[in-house]
Amino acid sequence: MIDIVLATYNGQAFLAQQIKSIQDNVGYHKWVNKIIVTDDGSTDETQNIVAILTEQDSRIIWIENTSGNKGPKANFAFGLSQSTAEYIMLCDQDDIWLPHKIETSIKRLKQAEKNSLPQTPLLIFSDKQIVDENLKPICNSYFTLKNISKEWHLQFNQLCQQNVISGCTMLFNRALIDKALPIPEKAYMHDWWLALVAHRCGEIVFIDQALIQYRQHHTNVIGAKQRSLFSLYFQFFKHLKAFKKSQQAVINQAIAFQAFEQKNKMIPDRTINILSSLNYLSIHKKISYFCKGNVTRSHFLGRLALLISLLTSKH
Repeated sequence: MIDIVLATYNGQAFLAQQIKSIQDNVGYHKWVNKIIVTDDGSTDETQNIVAILTEQDSRIIWIENTSGNKGPKANFAFGLSQSTAEYIMLCDQDDIWLPHKIETSIKRLKQAEKNSLPQTPLLIFSDKQIVDENLKPICNSYFTLKNISKEWHLQFNQLCQQNVISGCTMLFNRALIDKALPIPEKAYMHDWWLALVAHRCGEIVFIDQALIQYRQHHTNVIGAKQRSLFSLYFQFFKHLKAFKKSQQAVINQAIAFQAFEQKNKMIPDRTINILSSLNYLSIHKKISYFCKGNVTRSHFLGRLALLISLLTSKH
């Protein structure tokens, strides 16, 4: 019933441990159809590791990403296109799935199905425990670590500006895939795009429980590291340039979502309209939207960076 899309790139350090944690899950043999390992051109021992594991478990299949696009977003998008299952989970190459992740997730999805119309896009996600590369706990909750409300995702105007739904915690149905694919080039990340489509076209269910150990190490593409207040302020201006780049990516995604709304004949969302036009607004209008909370972030430093970004943008 479930395909697990596992995107890899030079993942030899932790890949075998990750896959074993999936295999050790309660309900693995009952629920899992395939583990689709889609690789982005690894040059280390990733393929050999998977080859050995495939001999032991026929559910594991290796597919090279032949989409012509590189990076996590494109690799996961390609993996999703290879799945035919009714339900799909996404998996990073370096985390640990806790023993009841599959069973708890599918139970909640089945409950959501009972309360939904047929063919409703459904997305389940959970909290995650943050650990170091040796699996030593850093924080038992991503939301606690980042000081983000667990209700942030409930408001679309918040979710379309800052994502809190990690792909590695997701379970979703075929109806969501049918609606969300192909993931546009301007999408910020694959999981954020799936979350936006699920919110506007279906339902999102949050499991207030950590179902994975989210490993932090120096090669994380997107991490959740804890920083001291002094460190945050010291690095603030250093990272302002990166924030501006990220903000532009948010704007690009809003433009892509506008096209999605038009294609699906949906009533345009106001925040999406604001974000998509942000580069062309006057400073006065940008600040007005900021002061009214129309453009925002979940914490003070994020809002400060956003304000500076708006004041110093070229348009």
